[in-house]
Amino acid sequence: MKIKALFAVLLLAFSTISTANVMMEMFQMQREMGTLLRAESAEKFQQGAENFLTAAKKAQQTMPISLDEDQEKFKGYQAGMQDVIDVVEQAKELAAAGKLDEAKTTVSKLNKMKESYHAEYK
Repeated sequence: MKIKALFAVLLLAFSTISTANVMMEMFQMQREMGTLLRAESAEKFQQGAENFLTAAKKAQQTMPISLDEDQEKFKGYQAGMQDVIDVVEQAKELAAAGKLDEAKTTVSKLNKMKESYHAEYK
């Protein structure tokens, strides 16, 4: 009986930590998006993009609690996160090519994506 109770507590603690991690990664992504839009140089943009991508890739691997362990929804969530990652990678390439304004325009697409994906997965 004690083992079952301990297992339940550990499972709850792990799911709470996973949820907190997804929220922390999403918060980091939001903060870096602001950095990207305010970047005054390609170098600052690329650094912000790297930070964004690191957070996005971590978030992509963690199932949000709102999905209730639904593997099909998780696959959709992961595909959505990949779309976000692809946009930022494209913007990073534009910045590297000296097209900072185009890179910022590309990143500005993330707000609509965020609204759409949050409505579906949050």
